[in-house]
Amino acid sequence: MSLFLEEIPLANPYSFRSKIDNLPHIVVPWHYHPEFELIYIEKSQGTLIVGDCIDKFTDGDMVFLGPNIPHVMKNEEAYYEKNPELSVKARVIHFKKEILGENLLSLPEFHRIKFFLKNATRGLRIHGESKFKIIEHLKYLHEAKGPDRIIHLLQTLNILAQSEELSLLASEAFVESFKHSSNQKLYNIYEYVSKNFQQKIDLESAAEVANLSKTAFCRFIKNKTNKTFSEFLNEMRINYAKKLLVEGKLTMAQIAYECGFNSPSYFNKQFKAITGQTPQEAKKPALASETSPGLK
Repeated sequence: MSLFLEEIPLANPYSFRSKIDNLPHIVVPWHYHPEFELIYIEKSQGTLIVGDCIDKFTDGDMVFLGPNIPHVMKNEEAYYEKNPELSVKARVIHFKKEILGENLLSLPEFHRIKFFLKNATRGLRIHGESKFKIIEHLKYLHEAKGPDRIIHLLQTLNILAQSEELSLLASEAFVESFKHSSNQKLYNIYEYVSKNFQQKIDLESAAEVANLSKTAFCRFIKNKTNKTFSEFLNEMRINYAKKLLVEGKLTMAQIAYECGFNSPSYFNKQFKAITGQTPQEAKKPALASETSPGLK
């Protein structure tokens, strides 16, 4: 396993990419790239992984990703069984900050956009009226020529920069650990845990992914994340549990097992230890706060 650096091709005579994907299923591996990315899923369902955030995606979801954040979208298993009733349709934009230019971004009128781009490194999910406004610009942008393409991109960024209908994805700790590390072992561990956290993961199996002994592996994880492997794994599981709590479709016991815990009581204990609240206490506040991180 390895983290894939994706090279984003540009079609002449454009400075950034706009594309519409019509696919039977998503095939891109866990990857990163230096471009910002805006993804609008018109039709598709599955699992979204952005850094250490594990979430679900479905028809109508929209995500904005900062540069170099590892991410992957994987469809539900039925999509890979050649089911003719299932398919993927998505609109995607890739652009580099450089196309806007430092002179433009230094203007006072662009302060909010500059601040938004700087603080989008953790990735964001876009909700509500903001999402619907952006969808209209995406439709026009894809067919636009000349300066109109840039104008629609700037209008899209302006909507994002002023929106409070955003929720953060990856944790700040994840972004910081990756900012100061180019270690492939760390990438491989994150990928392995993010794909298997719903199952039992023993220390020996995780250490094999990094090609380390158990002792060296524990020392490596502690050095890179300032956590034990158990803390690292449980935090990822609890992050996913918080998403399921917001959805409100599963019972507490179902959430516990869905997140890889072997009992609801242990789930409750770890949830309280990590968040300071019981799952029941966290459910309603999470619903209110997850949609507005207040990037201003």
